[in-house]
Amino acid sequence: MSVDANTIGRLQRSRKSASLDLLRRLFRTRFGGIGLVILMVITLLSVFAPLFATTGPLELGAPSMQPPSGQYLLGTDSLGRDLRSVMLYAGRSSLTIGFCAAAMAFLIGGTVGALAGYFRGPLAAVLLRITDLFHTLPAIIIVLFSVSLLGANFWLQVAAVALAIWPIEARIVYGQFITLSEREFVLAARAAGLSTFHIIFREILPNALPTVIVQVSLDASTAILIEAGLGFLGLSDPTVPSWGEMLNRGQEYLELAWWMSVFPGAAICVAVLGFNLFADGVTEMFNPRASAAPPKLEG
Repeated sequence: MSVDANTIGRLQRSRKSASLDLLRRLFRTRFGGIGLVILMVITLLSVFAPLFATTGPLELGAPSMQPPSGQYLLGTDSLGRDLRSVMLYAGRSSLTIGFCAAAMAFLIGGTVGALAGYFRGPLAAVLLRITDLFHTLPAIIIVLFSVSLLGANFWLQVAAVALAIWPIEARIVYGQFITLSEREFVLAARAAGLSTFHIIFREILPNALPTVIVQVSLDASTAILIEAGLGFLGLSDPTVPSWGEMLNRGQEYLELAWWMSVFPGAAICVAVLGFNLFADGVTEMFNPRASAAPPKLEG
């Protein structure tokens, strides 16, 4: 029993050491650490919004359209809500759409790409044609059609965004499986008689993860931008505060109360920047030449 406990302990220490090593490598990149810190700060502020907010997201009572001050750090909106509190709670829904839509896109696109890249043949042809069909339609058109058809329910909106961005995931995973399925370790696994499930999820997919993580991060930023567009157009769920919904409300008062639009817009920009910097850092971490400076020409 003691041997088993020691073995488990060594495995846990090894995994912890590997995780810390990846984190150190990420912070050695030019922008990866900055992106991760931005995402962690925004996520923590949103998750623990009640600790930092002075009121609830729908609570009224403050003087309307008050500029930023010591009492109201980000001002108040036209309904008399404290913008700092609304923004913190709105971050929950905007980030939820970003993370959940990206995760759903990975599940759909990753499954399609993995099946097409591993089995190929007629199955791949059918799956890739379906992928191309969705990919040719602009993402915002798919989302607008889905929202108008199914309504502006929050989780239906998440599904609509995922439906719009999954073809990119499918193409990325498909390309990775095409490349990796011919590598020596995969051929050896097939020769050893390992199951298809083992080869896909234990041999190929882990080696494709760096590229997939980059795309998932970019998908999350795209999902936040799509949600912001829907909210700005007044098509988001009116019962759930979001940064896009705040932009929609603030556009009517842009000249009288600039803070109603500037602060939500800045939050969207910072969140998207964080995801993109993180993606750039992961790319540099696993492929340093991708961000290397071009050689200087001798004059």
